Amino acid sequence: MTDGFNTRVLVIDDEEAIRDSFRGILMPHRKKYENLEQAGEELFGTGPRGGGSGETFDFDFVETPDGESGLRLVEEAIESQRPFAAIFVDMRMPGWDGLETVKMIRSVDSRAEIIFVTAYSDYSIEEVVMSAGPNVGYHTKPFAAEEIRQIATKAVYEWNKTRNLEQLIGIVSQLRAQRVGIGELLTSIARYISELVGCESVMITRPLGDGNGFRKVVGIGRLSEDELAAEQLQHIPTLPENAVQQNDHYLFSRLHNYTVAVLVEKPGQRINSDRVYILQLFLEQAGQTLENAELQDTLMQKEKLSAVGQAVSMIAHDLRSPLSGVLSLVDLIRQTDYEPDSMQEVFGQISEAVNSAIDIVNDILDFTRHSDISRNLISSADLVEEVESATASFVSSMRAELVIEKRQSFTFLGDNGKMRRVLVNLVRNAGESFPRRPRGESHIILRSDFSGEYGIFEVEDNGTGVPPEVQETIFVPFSGGGKRGGTGLGLAIVKSFVEAHGGSVEYETGETGTCFRLRLPARVVE
Repeated sequence: MTDGFNTRVLVIDDEEAIRDSFRGILMPHRKKYENLEQAGEELFGTGPRGGGSGETFDFDFVETPDGESGLRLVEEAIESQRPFAAIFVDMRMPGWDGLETVKMIRSVDSRAEIIFVTAYSDYSIEEVVMSAGPNVGYHTKPFAAEEIRQIATKAVYEWNKTRNLEQLIGIVSQLRAQRVGIGELLTSIARYISELVGCESVMITRPLGDGNGFRKVVGIGRLSEDELAAEQLQHIPTLPENAVQQNDHYLFSRLHNYTVAVLVEKPGQRINSDRVYILQLFLEQAGQTLENAELQDTLMQKEKLSAVGQAVSMIAHDLRSPLSGVLSLVDLIRQTDYEPDSMQEVFGQISEAVNSAIDIVNDILDFTRHSDISRNLISSADLVEEVESATASFVSSMRAELVIEKRQSFTFLGDNGKMRRVLVNLVRNAGESFPRRPRGESHIILRSDFSGEYGIFEVEDNGTGVPPEVQETIFVPFSGGGKRGGTGLGLAIVKSFVEAHGGSVEYETGETGTCFRLRLPARVVE
């Protein structure tokens, strides 16, 4: 894409005299075209830029005698990102005629404004439009110089206006695709405003709570300086919706619940009406994007609060059980005369309840902090015995039976505390998902084995299986899974810890039960 205002014009005509006429019309001395330069300044805020010497007019003029060379010039222009804004084509030429030439040009450039100039045509207007597209014009020979100037000027302006609108659409699409906070979105909008109006300094403000004055939200360029911004805040007007005000120093416009201030750096320079119109279109779309972002932000905040509330509720529920057990046992001790041997059993129960609460807290901290794991040699047989001891009371409270199956023993490097909690979580997960049954009908199998350089732990139950609606989110924190208790972190922690050990987790489930299988890099014990 060209920078700024594109004035490139290509003339394709086999008659040298016609090409000379175009050159004389479109590239005269600058002093003869002060009015046209003024028109360009009024429309785009800058005069058209030239392609010849300082004495020639500002059309960037290129000519060629036939369609094939014209196509090559268009291809080169597109490749160098300097496309032609307007192309004048003779209809009757040796080799490719005008329509065939334009068909070929349209295969590489669909945007150029095409003007057929000929004394007669072998094609109807419908045929021309069907082949050349809607952005075509038609002018007959002989022609007056002023007519060609007007046609070329209009075509160039139309090309640049269309590109400005395309740029606007692209900017709005980028804004809508952003998934950022309101502050970052406003900063992006300020930068786009700067590009659209050609001014470096832009400030986006918001009314104060009492309605008396404004505060700066975002500033770029010179208006990023707090001192200058504070000085200008007192001059910002209160504008109605879609209103624009402009003076010798600033342009002000509304943006949703904000007011935009654009600093015009050059004294006396005003932003032209065409750029103001493009700016208004952009601000209207950007305002809708902002409104949607604010609604989404509000919704996300509510969802986060809801999720935090749910998580805290589940964690508090899970902690309350072991802590309530501690309090009950302490009260019982106070009210009962225990023999020393009986006291040891009670203290063991208190210790188990407190450790259970500590494990829950450690699980939460380890999961949220992504703590590193230690690396020590762990025996599968010893680990299974620890898990059996740690879950004995819980399994009994669930009216279930824990069956231990030690097959091929193995060792692996890892964090013993974390792997113990992994297996404890799987056992608890199995127990919490059992339906109410008579004692002895529910069982959990904790199995260890070795196969193909991997140590394997399995926790299998004879429950009702994982419900289909939660199978895809079973490892997602706080997904719950329909269990009676639990923090909702158990399986998420299992997956996180096992993967940190270089292992993997998989499960099979059905109406007759569920089996979780862990694979860890290990060595067999001979």
